[in-house]
Amino acid sequence: MIQRNSRQGWTPDASQLQVINAPAGCHLVLAPPGCGKTQILTERIRKAHEEGVAYEDMLCLTFTNRAARSMKDRITQAISDPEVERLYVGNVHRFCSKFLFEQGIVSAETSIIDDDDAVSILARYLNEDELKVQGDYKRKSVYQQIMFFSHLMSQIEHGHAKGLRMHPESLTSEDVAALRYICKVEGVAFTREKLLDVYGHVDYYRDATRMDGYQAGMRRSIDNLLYKMRYAHAYAAYKRQNRLVDFEDLLLFTYDWLRSNAHATYKWMQVDEVQDLNPLQLALIDLLTGVTEGEAGTLPEDAHLMYLGDYQQAIFSFMGAKQNMLEVLARRCAGNIHHLSVNHRSPSYLLDVYNTYAERQLGIDPRLLPFPDNVVAKTGGELTLLACDTEVAEQREVALLARDLYERYPGETTAVIVTSNRDADTLSGTLAQLALPHFKVSGVDLFSTPDMKLLLAHFNVLDNDLNFMAWSRLLRGVRACSSYAVARDLVRRLLVRGMTPADFLYDAPTYVQRFATEYAEREMVIFDTETTGLDVTQDDILQIAAVKVKGGVVVPGSQFSVYMETDRPIPEMLGDIVNPIIEERKHQRLVSHQEGLRAFLDYSRGCVLLGHNADYDYNIMAFNVARYLPGEDWVAAHPSYLDSLKLARLLVPGLSNYKLKHLLDVLHLEGENSHLADADVDATRSLVGYLYRKAVEIIPRQVELVNEPLRQKQLKKLRDQYAGLYRQWKEQMYRVRTEGSWPETLLSDALRQVHDSMVEAGWIGRIDKLEYFLRFLDNDLIGEMSEPTLAQQMSAHLVEISTLKEADLCGSSTVNDRIFVTTVHKAKGLEFDHVIVYDACDGRYPNYFDKGQPDRESEDARLFYVAISRAKRRLTIAYSLSRTTWNGLRQPRQLTPFMASIKGFFQPLS
Repeated sequence: MIQRNSRQGWTPDASQLQVINAPAGCHLVLAPPGCGKTQILTERIRKAHEEGVAYEDMLCLTFTNRAARSMKDRITQAISDPEVERLYVGNVHRFCSKFLFEQGIVSAETSIIDDDDAVSILARYLNEDELKVQGDYKRKSVYQQIMFFSHLMSQIEHGHAKGLRMHPESLTSEDVAALRYICKVEGVAFTREKLLDVYGHVDYYRDATRMDGYQAGMRRSIDNLLYKMRYAHAYAAYKRQNRLVDFEDLLLFTYDWLRSNAHATYKWMQVDEVQDLNPLQLALIDLLTGVTEGEAGTLPEDAHLMYLGDYQQAIFSFMGAKQNMLEVLARRCAGNIHHLSVNHRSPSYLLDVYNTYAERQLGIDPRLLPFPDNVVAKTGGELTLLACDTEVAEQREVALLARDLYERYPGETTAVIVTSNRDADTLSGTLAQLALPHFKVSGVDLFSTPDMKLLLAHFNVLDNDLNFMAWSRLLRGVRACSSYAVARDLVRRLLVRGMTPADFLYDAPTYVQRFATEYAEREMVIFDTETTGLDVTQDDILQIAAVKVKGGVVVPGSQFSVYMETDRPIPEMLGDIVNPIIEERKHQRLVSHQEGLRAFLDYSRGCVLLGHNADYDYNIMAFNVARYLPGEDWVAAHPSYLDSLKLARLLVPGLSNYKLKHLLDVLHLEGENSHLADADVDATRSLVGYLYRKAVEIIPRQVELVNEPLRQKQLKKLRDQYAGLYRQWKEQMYRVRTEGSWPETLLSDALRQVHDSMVEAGWIGRIDKLEYFLRFLDNDLIGEMSEPTLAQQMSAHLVEISTLKEADLCGSSTVNDRIFVTTVHKAKGLEFDHVIVYDACDGRYPNYFDKGQPDRESEDARLFYVAISRAKRRLTIAYSLSRTTWNGLRQPRQLTPFMASIKGFFQPLS
């Protein structure tokens, strides 16, 4: 039974109630800041579930991880039903990643790369120093256009509608002119097919355009086009060959698959911040809900789809979002458009400013603007203008004002909101001179820095030692390879031969070589367990089954099976099938834990162990033996084991998943994966025979590679530098968190220790914001009731950690700082007691380069709205009356024209 949480003693206002009770159909909710949107969304989830909608049939999409986490927290507080964990809440990219892996659309070994990784890949092809490219804005923008062009060509190849193309500007008018000229010379029409032909045959067209018939004057344009095409094609090919996807691939692959395959749709969906979505994301959402294609798409009967957005906060056009998205949805949702009309957060004097600005500057119908339920009279100093003579004076005055607010209002937060990373750095330096602690959110994100990437790479290879990108970062980071490109090349050469760098961190043959030797020469126990659950530290083993094999032949009479008693509950369902062990136990003799475990210890002693997903079986055996046979030492009896799941990933790469049933199907092997241990053992034996044959084929190629002098040098350096750290933490994967170790989780403790080791080794510099991240892990992400071992914590949380941004920490209660310096884009979704908008001059709002472009100026006006609307108590607009030009001259400046409609609300700050 779902209960209302005591914190939800809340009475919705009339406009909120209308949204909560919205019937089936498409609905658009216009939700300005402070109108209780998250609370409404949570209440709708509770209500829908009470009316019979299963959590797994609901989907809640947000624009940022931070918004998703906020909604999850509110749901947890409001709905005390453990089943609510089945509800997916997250941003669009995260959903696509989850979908692609779960559906097997991308292979299980696929890695997700970021923009820096993409630059590194292209720098390899262009034979340029990737570090120099990263530091050269103009050169990096060339690389970015190549990436964009690669995605555009993918969309053209897959027949995406023009309105869905994310970066059409990457095919410039000059490019089109060059293509048209090529077609003219060849006497063919300029078509999509011809564009794709040129893209796929760059070398041919480069040679052809050097022949007679092509004007020399067109050669530069043609060369520029073919240059971009060559490296866009190479970038796409490299990703495909190495099983890599970038963030835009996540959208493209998901959309292409949904469009081409029959699939289930969600009956109930909420999509937040729709003004920030690009057209492709909206089309993808349409496919997930069954909306018919096109702007006027209709929803299946009885389905619920609610969009939430705010015109005033549409500021992400650089990511492909278009302000007219709300207009498209308004037409689609005609008759079902709702306006949240009460602001429950802002005091009336601030809301008056926001509403006046929205009406007069943004052109919002005043009937759509919220009114306050918090009518508060000003006492003085709430709305101020800070005019300074020069930019330098403004920097100083803003820092002093931040200090004054910090000292006068203990416990309250102050944000200095800027338009550029350079301004953020300058203000941060001025605050540091005043010895004011503060948190800066701008520029290179903490989680994008090479040091943080290297730190996290260590944990990613512990969790999955086939992680291509993590190993590449480590090989470069510990200086075993001279560049990221060289590191990636080495990892690729190892993986295609069934090896990983981890093979060279021990005094032993490679994993595949060890398996082949022991399978051929020693008695091997192939075993499986059935258990009460997935927690290796607490759950009981219900059945152990095994068979002995030597030289590929079953040892006669070696079949083993034992069923054990338990007082723990046995799950009735395994996913969507009935758990067969429940019925099977009714027909079997059940023995005590002690008898069953001892029987298997005696049976397996002296043999090599192998299982499918043996990490789980081996470790649950270790904890069960420790619990029920305290005199026995499982690890001493079996210090190592082999895993056919890992062997399959090494020897049969590129499959969508490596579950036993799937492997039996795709490899056409005998056996049945029945979720009964004895049948699963027989199926595993069939798989292992196949893997042995593959191992014998590949071992000569392994030997050949590792005998190359260059590879020996690289791998020796890796071992000398990294083996100690890797082995130290590999041995602690199943160390159990001790009683009373809270508030520090195992993962945060490990991160701190590994960070210190890497700093001491000289691989990274000290990460100043590490403690913020660790507190965030302990309090917000993992929490007190966390997984009991390091392995389980990594498995549960590393994927989410890989999506974190610095602004996620800023929105956390674990950040102790009370002064923040942030760019406007990174401040969106955050709120502060006191806000100082820095350098609010004409030329910044609107940006000098946007003048004369109505769409760009309109977005700048919304950007200013986002900046001022972050304030909960006080708002100061700061600007300078002059600036120093590059040649030392003083140039007068004016207050932003966006202040014209609201300047009367503000008083000069002396």
